[in-house]
Amino acid sequence: MEEKTTIKEAFTELAPRYEKVVDKELQKFWGWSYENFIESLILNTKTIPGEHILDIATGTCLIPRRLIENKRQVMITGIDITHAMLKHGKDKIIKSGMDSNIYLATGDAMLMPFKRNSFELAMCGLATHHMNVSKLLGEVYRVLKPDGRFSLADVGGSSLWRKPIASFFIKILAYIYFLITENKDRAWAEATAVANVQTTDSWFEKLTKVGFTNIEIEKLPSKSFWVPDPLLIQATKPKYFPGEE
Repeated sequence: MEEKTTIKEAFTELAPRYEKVVDKELQKFWGWSYENFIESLILNTKTIPGEHILDIATGTCLIPRRLIENKRQVMITGIDITHAMLKHGKDKIIKSGMDSNIYLATGDAMLMPFKRNSFELAMCGLATHHMNVSKLLGEVYRVLKPDGRFSLADVGGSSLWRKPIASFFIKILAYIYFLITENKDRAWAEATAVANVQTTDSWFEKLTKVGFTNIEIEKLPSKSFWVPDPLLIQATKPKYFPGEE
């Protein structure tokens, strides 16, 4: 609960300048602009006209806006735990005149207020490291329809990150960096997120354990050799549960 409160406080303060700040950070660490990173996720995500898509941790709603701009002809529900982020996202949607197929909800991605089998596709960009991934995947699996897809892009971790001593020092470095460049709440939010960063192997293991199939994990290039490559991940909820025909 304390971690979620810290995240809400950090991103409430960050909301008015979120896209500019994240763009600067991605440029520094990966050599990606924020918009190009999200565009890469969208270009690698197949959609079908008429589908209902869930955007998890939608933030300022860049993914819904880009989907509509790309004329994907879909309905989109965005969920985020931070109301201030959604407010700024809603303002951007209204200014762009594309709000007719975008719906927003304040809520926890690890306990989503949606019925089972509600969406054909779930997406998540640059947010899973702020969540308990196992709980998130369980919820995503629950709200997806059979044959539904999950498409996400986020930071990836190396096997070194899983070692307790290395993880401890990475947390310290993350805290110091964001304390200097941002503030105490953001520093704590990013430092605690280190434990949630997954390797390629751990993503495959966790997705498989929940029940996902057709798992594809691609490493996106990073300009810095010392920074783990971001990951682009696709997975499918089976049409039938094990044992069904």
